[in-house]
Amino acid sequence: MLFLRSTEEHTDEQLFKIKQLRQLVEKSDELEVGTDDIFLTKFLYYTNWDTFKAYQAIHAYYDFKLRHPTWVAQHPVQYYAKIFFATQCRFVMPHTDKNGRVLVIFKTVDAFQEFPDYLQHLVEMDDLIFESMLMLPRVQRNGITVICDLQGTTRNFLRQFSPMFMKIVNEKNTVLPFSQRIVHIIQRGFLMHVTSSLFLPFMNKDFKDRIFTHDGRHLNKLREMVGVEYLPAEYGGPATNVLDTNLIFNHLSQSADYLEQLQQYKKR
Repeated sequence: MLFLRSTEEHTDEQLFKIKQLRQLVEKSDELEVGTDDIFLTKFLYYTNWDTFKAYQAIHAYYDFKLRHPTWVAQHPVQYYAKIFFATQCRFVMPHTDKNGRVLVIFKTVDAFQEFPDYLQHLVEMDDLIFESMLMLPRVQRNGITVICDLQGTTRNFLRQFSPMFMKIVNEKNTVLPFSQRIVHIIQRGFLMHVTSSLFLPFMNKDFKDRIFTHDGRHLNKLREMVGVEYLPAEYGGPATNVLDTNLIFNHLSQSADYLEQLQQYKKR
């Protein structure tokens, strides 16, 4: 099952490194975070099971949170229900892509008039989604594939994308502990090159090398890389692959207590 969070089988060496990392975290005078296996292993997979680097990665993530507290979710999952269902802009597929990565779809839907703090809501919703994905053993092992469909980008979005905003986006991308993250950007129309020119210059080289852009009228490359049979119907996948907000929101709701607990973690 895609969202299975059963106990992961670890080797003796991995169990030793989980114990090592737990001891480092517990001895820290700065970190106020959990030490459960799921929390620790997401950083260990991210650093290829290098205990010291995983410890540094935890510090880097919570340094970011300390500097930018509004760039992480700050409310229970149910707080975001209205905007999830009103905008229909965040989805997860019920199966992985051809490389075994969970497939997430983000769409630009202009709802600034309905939700005055819309961009802030999106930032927090995306944080919830990423944290919920990182709870899954298969995501910790294989990473995720993100399709960013920017075909709905309007001038209202462009007004929000200041250089400072984009710098913080890049900063957060550098601390999110995904072992691998492949991003496909779909664009079309007169804003296509404008959007790319805003995003890409602020991305570090390592992340930029994993970003692939596609003209919304020609998606053959996307279909080849992700696997056409795994794509939503609107991108050329089978007619039965319909995007459904209920799937992502139900997943978040099932993990609501843990996600709310994560919001309390911090660095002094």
